[in-house]
Amino acid sequence: MHKKQIIFIFLIFVLIACSPNPSASEQPSVETIVAGTLEALTASAPVSTEVNGTLFTDDNLSFVIPIGIATSVTEEVVQAVPPSEGTPWWGVYPEHRQYHLAGYALTDVFHRVDIYLYPIEEYVAMNEDVGIGIETLQSLIANPNQPLPERLPFLPTFNASQMFYSNFGTMTFQNGSGIRYITGFSQFPHPISNIGMFYTFQGITNDGVYYVSAILPINVDFLVGYPTPTDQGDFVFIESEVIRVTDQLNNTSSDSFTPKLTVLDTLIQSINVTGIP
Repeated sequence: MHKKQIIFIFLIFVLIACSPNPSASEQPSVETIVAGTLEALTASAPVSTEVNGTLFTDDNLSFVIPIGIATSVTEEVVQAVPPSEGTPWWGVYPEHRQYHLAGYALTDVFHRVDIYLYPIEEYVAMNEDVGIGIETLQSLIANPNQPLPERLPFLPTFNASQMFYSNFGTMTFQNGSGIRYITGFSQFPHPISNIGMFYTFQGITNDGVYYVSAILPINVDFLVGYPTPTDQGDFVFIESEVIRVTDQLNNTSSDSFTPKLTVLDTLIQSINVTGIP
């Protein structure tokens, strides 16, 4: 990540948490988003992925949990929260499915270990910001070698800012495509640590109907035991640390992560979405 990107992210931490939605004139229509997704992705062939692990399947999707990653999966139907006065933009979403991975390989983590399945048309109709993110995601899938944006597309929506990203790449699953990267979110600038860092996948099914997201916490060897400075006001030091650690993450092999990047990749590649009834 370029230095100017880090500086910009620091300046917008507080603004993002409280910022209003972009104007409707900047928002692509649902039809444009879905049509663009279909054009870009329907030619993708199913992925042939062999994963040693346990198959989870239900009426909506299936995936293989690689050996040692988790012990079980629990599905949750999350009820819709429509727009209303007093509801922040990040708290608005349609009914969707959330799959919690219990017995995960890491225990000292900040984020829940979850895979999300969202209906795109309903989400975009309720939340303008999501439509903008989907358009960006489509562009990155179609042209991954383009200059990357300040922040990468991400669901679920948080009341926090994406403080860094690294190890970016595109990936296909059984009936869709997306991007994967390592990141962390916060409401204020601070150095990168293993506690809040996670692997994420953000993808769209080939038919443009569903959005797949995953939050899978991850650690890296060189941050084990790394002390987190207590002076949160030393922004110059924090900026230099975020730049240094981001560069180091980008140059770290898969085997130095826990779980290994390649193992988490195989979990994502095994996903097959059948749809929400």
